[in-house]
Amino acid sequence: MLSVVSQVSYNPHTKRTIIKFSHQAILGAYALGSSLVPEAKSYRFLADVLNDVAVILDTFSPVFNSPSFPIRLPGLRLFALCMSAVFRSLCGIVAGGSKAAITLHFATPVNGVGDVGDLNAKDSSKETVLALFGMLLGTLLVPNITGPWPTYSALFFLVALHLLINYVAVCGLELRSLNRQRAGQVWNAYRLSSGGKVPSPAEASRTDNILGRPDVFRDNSGRIIGRCTIGSYFSDIFHDGVPSRLLDIFAQERYLLWYDHQSLDLRTGRKEKRVRRDSIHLSIIFKEGYSGTDQLKAWCHAAELCRIVATAKDADLPNALDLVCMTLESSSRRLGGFYEALRSAGWNTEDLCLIAGTAKVVLLGVEQNDESNMDEKKSR
Repeated sequence: MLSVVSQVSYNPHTKRTIIKFSHQAILGAYALGSSLVPEAKSYRFLADVLNDVAVILDTFSPVFNSPSFPIRLPGLRLFALCMSAVFRSLCGIVAGGSKAAITLHFATPVNGVGDVGDLNAKDSSKETVLALFGMLLGTLLVPNITGPWPTYSALFFLVALHLLINYVAVCGLELRSLNRQRAGQVWNAYRLSSGGKVPSPAEASRTDNILGRPDVFRDNSGRIIGRCTIGSYFSDIFHDGVPSRLLDIFAQERYLLWYDHQSLDLRTGRKEKRVRRDSIHLSIIFKEGYSGTDQLKAWCHAAELCRIVATAKDADLPNALDLVCMTLESSSRRLGGFYEALRSAGWNTEDLCLIAGTAKVVLLGVEQNDESNMDEKKSR
């Protein structure tokens, strides 16, 4: 692999183009920066994938200009090198943010006091040892690997081994912070437990799916029973205006919970909207001044609604508004005991951050329009 990479040369135009692509990749910090802490495990593995893709593109870039390559496109090698630079830039952003979250986890143990400086020093020593081991392994392997096929076979074998080891390592992390997936998982376990217990961080890590969608709710068998979007636009949810009763239901809460229009069966009329069991999709809109506690409460409310829809019979399901009101009362009544169970199991309930990114819309207030007798929303 090293013999192929050493053949890569850059002319001044290529260098300028790669630097331009790298600067554009820095914009990934704006899109991903606030998502790295809640989904630290997923993004830490994504960083390894991005790095390995960049290595593969660098290794294959000389082949794109080879006469034997079946596709002859001008600038194909330059494009591959530019994409490699983009992937490396994204890798640095994703790896740095997710590593900081993981470092904070290890530096704040349940018992005792952590030391960030000592942790970073040991991590740097580990990186040095691994780099020396890699140089020794490369010194032994490279002289014995000649020709393109042995080189590419060794490349893909080592890449697959690297990703497998990192996947196992990331899955073994027992994070005590709650994200959307873990919050829905422990809430479902709490509701099904007769003693009001929740799984510990170690137990939850065994079923934590770092490659799955974080915005879905699952039952005990792993079947998806619904999904929820946090911070949706009003125009994406309320096509026929905001129901005034919905505002009354959430008058004392710092969020609104409603259905995506595809989750409602409108054949029975506007006042008796029914929920479609086959495509339950909820949306959460936060009000001004919301906190991490409000995020967890809203997410538990959505998980409770999806659980009720999945387990109840069609004849027992109330209309959409009554279902929201009923599940709000049910989840609010159990939220205090849920917090106590979380603390007893070792979860961090002080620093709650379930949102991956920032909320698109924050509700500032509601005005009553006398002419149309409709509620007019103020949002930003």
